[in-house]
Amino acid sequence: MVFFSDMALFLDLDNTLLPSKPAYEFAITECAKDWETRKLGGNFRSLYESARTKVKNQLVGHSSNRLRLLCFKLMLEESVSSGFQTKDIVDVLWMEERYHFHFLSYLKNESKKETYQTKLFPKLVALSNQFPVFLTTNETLRTQLLKVSSFLPDHFRFTLITSEEVGHEKPTTEFFSYVLERSKENPEDCILLGDNWDDDVLGANRHGIASIHIPEMWGVGSEVKEYPFESSSPIWKAPSTVAALNFAELWFFQSQK
Repeated sequence: MVFFSDMALFLDLDNTLLPSKPAYEFAITECAKDWETRKLGGNFRSLYESARTKVKNQLVGHSSNRLRLLCFKLMLEESVSSGFQTKDIVDVLWMEERYHFHFLSYLKNESKKETYQTKLFPKLVALSNQFPVFLTTNETLRTQLLKVSSFLPDHFRFTLITSEEVGHEKPTTEFFSYVLERSKENPEDCILLGDNWDDDVLGANRHGIASIHIPEMWGVGSEVKEYPFESSSPIWKAPSTVAALNFAELWFFQSQK
């Protein structure tokens, strides 16, 4: 495909294009019910939070710290009084399967809503036919492939770059250097959209990439404002993802004049 210009659009995935926070809360709530139904012992929430903290502390800066499988393994190890046994493995794998089932079910149902079908998705497809789009995310490849295939439209064109394949997470120099190398574009010809101030916005800014901060996917209003402080590259704040995409499209066209 021949694109309209030598520019690239970098998009964060979770909570920028995907409603991951509510999907996560839904999945954990449903997993608590599954845990109780299967009579796996102990309080699911307390066991999960304890295991999640341990995994995060052990794997700081590593994409594997997001794997629910590790959490469920620790939970089963701590909940069985007689010690972890071979037969307990099936419960670990079952819980991971249930987590993904609930998470993806939420995304599939959410994607059918009119706001996504008439506002977000058409804009994404249109932009991806004009400019190269790169989804940049701190996650494992398998997890993000499942999310994207469950939620985003079939004809949306993109290159997916996960921290797992880079070996480093946002906002490291290694991650953004890899993204720029893959895009084959100069930093000043790119713009990044993301919800995370440190990982997305400041990470891009340190590499000379303009960025748009999106605190809420579906906030009210359409006005995009530049933050009132000096930085190496422009940083704007958008009330919603759709407003940010519209602004990015306009920024691209104005940059070519």
